[in-house]
Amino acid sequence: MKIGISTACFYPRPLEEAIAQIAALGLRTIEIFFNTDSEFREPYVSELARLLREYGMELVSVHPFTSLMEGILLFSEYARRTEDGFDQYRRYFATAAALGAKYLTLHGERKMPGMQDNPAAVERKLERYHRLCRTAAEEGMIVAQENVAWCRSSDPAYLKLLFQNIPELRYTLDIKQAHRAGHSWREYFEVVAPRLVNVHINDFDEVHSCLLPGEGIFDYGELLGSLRDVGYNNQTLIEVYSSNYTEERQIVDAAQFLRRKARAAGYEIHA
Repeated sequence: MKIGISTACFYPRPLEEAIAQIAALGLRTIEIFFNTDSEFREPYVSELARLLREYGMELVSVHPFTSLMEGILLFSEYARRTEDGFDQYRRYFATAAALGAKYLTLHGERKMPGMQDNPAAVERKLERYHRLCRTAAEEGMIVAQENVAWCRSSDPAYLKLLFQNIPELRYTLDIKQAHRAGHSWREYFEVVAPRLVNVHINDFDEVHSCLLPGEGIFDYGELLGSLRDVGYNNQTLIEVYSSNYTEERQIVDAAQFLRRKARAAGYEIHA
């Protein structure tokens, strides 16, 4: 298993500064959260590639800033916007693959009060998932649907619908998002475990919904044991926000904590 981190932990610092700081903290496996369109374009992409090489980093996944708008970009009934959205995501896939990434983490549609699709809408949206996965595959990438508290993916039953109908779709499990949605992580894990490719790892307690690993009450032994039992050997990525810590030394401590817990669960830790 690899213990890594998302650049989202350092927002709103510029992406290149976040990467340099991650390297200084001794972490080499990362997910990049792209914060604006120009970060997917030249000459910035070449600069990112140079930084990743310079610091010896492995980029495993990406997260685009348009994750907030994926419902209207990719799944709506407005055909022209859908085509523009797919063109945009094809560019994301191509850029991410060129940088060495394998996965794009997807939020999908927002959760709206009273939202209920008729059968025709369900079929349309499932076909959009098929199309998105095909588009990703054409660029050498894989789509990983994340459970997100404010999205439809917060409902384990919705993820089950996707799991049953989109066999090419993969999944990112996020611990804090499960907690914020009022669910146990196990409810999502039981649905998506065979196709899980990414884990956003964090902590929480009775007051805080997002903390660095080891600073709350979450049972990492149970999680890591469950991951081991299903043969999961991909990365676990620390994903919190800059407001969730006061000193960057806390990130180093969190990574060390996760390494100890993973070894205790029977994992061999890779750089």
